[in-house]
Amino acid sequence: MSQQQELSKEELKEIEDNRKKAAEARKQIVARVDGVDINMFDLLGMMNRVANAFYKDVKEPDEAITREIKQRALDRLIFEELAVKEAVKQGITSKPEKTQESIDGLKESYETPEGFQNYLADLALTEEQLKARIERSQLLEGITGREVYQKQGKDPEAVERLYKEYKEAGKLRKGEAYFVKEIFVMAGQDKAATKATAEKLLAQFNQNNHDFAKLLLDGTFIVRKIRVDKNKYPDIFDKMLGMQIGQFSDVVEDGGSFHIFEVLQKDPSRDLTEEEARTMLEDRLAPYFQEMRRKEWVDVLRKDAKIEILLEELKQAPPAPEIKGVEAK
Repeated sequence: MSQQQELSKEELKEIEDNRKKAAEARKQIVARVDGVDINMFDLLGMMNRVANAFYKDVKEPDEAITREIKQRALDRLIFEELAVKEAVKQGITSKPEKTQESIDGLKESYETPEGFQNYLADLALTEEQLKARIERSQLLEGITGREVYQKQGKDPEAVERLYKEYKEAGKLRKGEAYFVKEIFVMAGQDKAATKATAEKLLAQFNQNNHDFAKLLLDGTFIVRKIRVDKNKYPDIFDKMLGMQIGQFSDVVEDGGSFHIFEVLQKDPSRDLTEEEARTMLEDRLAPYFQEMRRKEWVDVLRKDAKIEILLEELKQAPPAPEIKGVEAK
């Protein structure tokens, strides 16, 4: 008996209703960038990512906060569209073999071809459209690395000030911590659905012999390296206490998000060397300089672009307040 047959009529109706909503949301155009449409479906997805990243403590966002999240999400989508266009202009290309690997890996993570087709139906996408999204993610990754990470500024004086401040305050001691590479599944509105997404990723990850490169970047997760301590990631920290370097976790929930990780390094508590301290402080300042460089680049990208905002509530909306980074001055 197939999974489709095991579902109740109510569940099947809910699935079908959600697919219809996704398809309708893709038809609703909220903005246009140099003739390229941005639709409501993608805006809602980006809103979830923005809310999870910057509004975790807001349990019930009011109208003003919701509009702010929506504005930031639309700004991000506009930026991505312009960035991809710039990637093409600079000759950055996607890798067809990597795209096909991602598609094949995703298909293999489902028990039947029907399962993969249901996945596409939930996203209101064809297989060709999904391939285009994967290729677009590769272009965005390539141009962002070139224009943001490789061109971010530095401020040795700011590092020196922080070093003296931390040293005098006795803050240059390193607590017990782990370094991991992880699949981070952003929290969505439906916790059960988000967990199900994480479980599917785990099955695909295990099937592909824990090869991070074979994961399909479909916008529901990111792959990153992080330092885990018991204050910032308590649930992950507790889970890793009995793990060894090179081990892989199951799905771990932490603060509403879901994580699948490999333990790369374990560090006992100790005093930092001066070199380690300065590197740590440079890393702490890096997001600030990356954001400054990104804003500078966005201004250049938007300068001659034709941007039409079609969503009525955002046409006259004030710009969203800046997200503060680490102060460098």
